[in-house]
Amino acid sequence: MNMRIQPVKDCDPEALRALLIDAAAELAGADTALLEPKLRWDGHPILLAAADEYPVLVSFDLQDSEAALLNGLKASDRLAAALPWVSQVYPALGESQKYPRLVVVTAEPPPGYRAVLATHPALALFTCRILRVNEDTGLLLESAAPAPPPGLVAAGEPRTLSLADSPRSGTPSNADLAPLSEQETGYFQQL
Repeated sequence: MNMRIQPVKDCDPEALRALLIDAAAELAGADTALLEPKLRWDGHPILLAAADEYPVLVSFDLQDSEAALLNGLKASDRLAAALPWVSQVYPALGESQKYPRLVVVTAEPPPGYRAVLATHPALALFTCRILRVNEDTGLLLESAAPAPPPGLVAAGEPRTLSLADSPRSGTPSNADLAPLSEQETGYFQQL
């Protein structure tokens, strides 16, 4: 069989949404249930329920990785505040009040993503490329998360920070943060 693989340069956001829904098991684990394909919040994230009853938000934007990350973080906060109501509406979440996991999908990692990943253990970041294989369109997902620094839990395992973690009530110390890349350092110097 002869395979022709070509990158797809321009992808409609709704076509990407359909590809991400098809890839829900790769993004949030096996036996993931789709709860809402398009939430009304900024960026219109996808809401999934993982098999362990965690809500999972999928925020994506191939053109603007910063928007995907920021919209996802805002949606995650909004969902966390509404968990008692959300759990009643979606039986797949059970009655638990588990903090939502956030999956961000972009073409390139956003500036500062290492620092954000180090301080948000419930965040997973994937880079993606859309490919056409013969006549079918598919999605190539790659995890952009480096191995967590010592002392931090793996992505997807929420952790509560205590005052002992940092001298500044609940924020990680500089020793907990991964070092910035040259690109990230340049970005923050421009601010």
